Amino acid sequence: MEIEFTGRQSKIQTTTQEAAREGIARLARILGPLTAASCILSGERHLKRLEIHLKSRRHQIVAHGASTTQAAALRLALEHAESQALRLHDRKLDGRQRKRKATEAAAEEATRTPARSNGKAAPRKPTRPALAAIPAGRRIVTEPHLLSAAQAILPDPTTPEQAVKKAESEDRDLLIFRTPEGTQCVLHRQRDGQMAMVALG
Repeated sequence: MEIEFTGRQSKIQTTTQEAAREGIARLARILGPLTAASCILSGERHLKRLEIHLKSRRHQIVAHGASTTQAAALRLALEHAESQALRLHDRKLDGRQRKRKATEAAAEEATRTPARSNGKAAPRKPTRPALAAIPAGRRIVTEPHLLSAAQAILPDPTTPEQAVKKAESEDRDLLIFRTPEGTQCVLHRQRDGQMAMVALG
């Protein structure tokens, strides 16, 4: 498929385009056929930022990479995109396995159903799940998931790109860090698997 390359204040090198095509082809084998793909390069003289946007029939991936060279920024963005693609692929496999187990359990239950003398299965009375009695006026409180400061806070100043890479590599859903400029930020994973950042000022 055609990949759209966009260079903002910088031209994307031919070698970078070829490497991007190879990496995106590898990701397409994980995600399935892609309907759209693009690479956007931006940045200054000493820092190149590269974004990869991929869209398939069911999923959409946006991956970032930042480094001093185009090749290194592309490599980081492809690693980020691959980790997202593998996570989506694993979720899809888990869903299929659960569906298969449910089908097997239903088939096994059908073989255990007692039969009448005429050969037909005897009808079973529907069973209702037992519900625990909850006193009137009492609210149900869900326990929050607690993290220690060592698990959630990065002690050293970190750029957003480094924080995203650390969260992906260590499979963290929450990171609190301070940028080199002194801005405190919260990086968290949304329900769709994408990472979102909130700057606290």
